[in-house]
Amino acid sequence: MREKDESRVSLRMQKRAAYRHELRKFISDGSSHYKCRFAELSYEMGEIYRKGLGVPCNDARAYYYYLQAEYAIMLRLRVKRRNEDEAFLAKIRLILTQMRRKLGYGSERLCTSVHPFVLFQALEEGHDLMISFRRMKSGRIKVVGARIPKSGEGECPQSRMLITYDRFHYCELRDFVITYAQNVEDIWYLENDDCIRVDSINMVIDEKNGNRTEFYYRGKLVAFICAEDYVVSSGRPRYIKF
Repeated sequence: MREKDESRVSLRMQKRAAYRHELRKFISDGSSHYKCRFAELSYEMGEIYRKGLGVPCNDARAYYYYLQAEYAIMLRLRVKRRNEDEAFLAKIRLILTQMRRKLGYGSERLCTSVHPFVLFQALEEGHDLMISFRRMKSGRIKVVGARIPKSGEGECPQSRMLITYDRFHYCELRDFVITYAQNVEDIWYLENDDCIRVDSINMVIDEKNGNRTEFYYRGKLVAFICAEDYVVSSGRPRYIKF
């Protein structure tokens, strides 16, 4: 039993490494990169979490990866129509429909969370972000994050990132992400031009003073927001149907 578990963990690690490699290809500029195997690797990651292969079963995480597989296949089909890819897309959508019912997901237009999940996604794979803050007339704080490209062979020279909105049931390639802090009690940032560099975010849950989102760069606190929650609005493409 122990050898079987170790084998599953090893499989997950191998698939994860391959997934990251294909993701870098996928987000690179140029539609030819949509022909890579990112769709297949995303699907396999979904299978790992849905079936608990080397990890505890996690339907929400599996749904996240299946959405990425669906998006990647649709972009690949725009480059070239293939019967195999059409069948693969139908298979993925069947699983997504089943999982959406199991998870109880509806068709929300707004997603509210105690943490700015789109910023956490933008920071994945060790990227830094440039963050800007803008006070809105409504009292909310508009937070915009743009990924700083990494240098080195195999890295995407652009700032593009793949953001997955599981509650909106779609993914998209973005050059920046936006979220709004609501019911803000306090905000502070280091720079004078409202734009800071960030490499990590820490959440401190405080029911009395509001949830505190702390932004860091190289271990130094450079900004924080005390807010009740964050909201992201849906920009769902028209091809999604319910």
